[in-house]
Amino acid sequence: MDALIVIDMLNRYEHEDAEPLMASVREALPAMARLVATAREAGALTIYVNDNYGDWAAGRAELTDQALAGPDPSLVAPIAPAERTPGRGALGRPGAPR
Repeated sequence: MDALIVIDMLNRYEHEDAEPLMASVREALPAMARLVATAREAGALTIYVNDNYGDWAAGRAELTDQALAGPDPSLVAPIAPAERTPGRGALGRPGAPR
């Protein structure tokens, strides 16, 4: 695996259709968590693409913290971005911008 793209999973689940979405995520989460873990173990680049809910200054840490503070952090924690790896940039690879 060279790279993994995780799309719209840093979610606070505080919107009108949150309940059905949460049920769907609960069902898919084990497979997604295995993919994220496999990518980390392989040293693959993991890219998170996410709605920032209008907070255009929010970065990875802020979006992750906000999602983990939502009503069900167990839907976020297993696939949340890892802390920055020492010697790597914000994008998680050598030489990436910090």
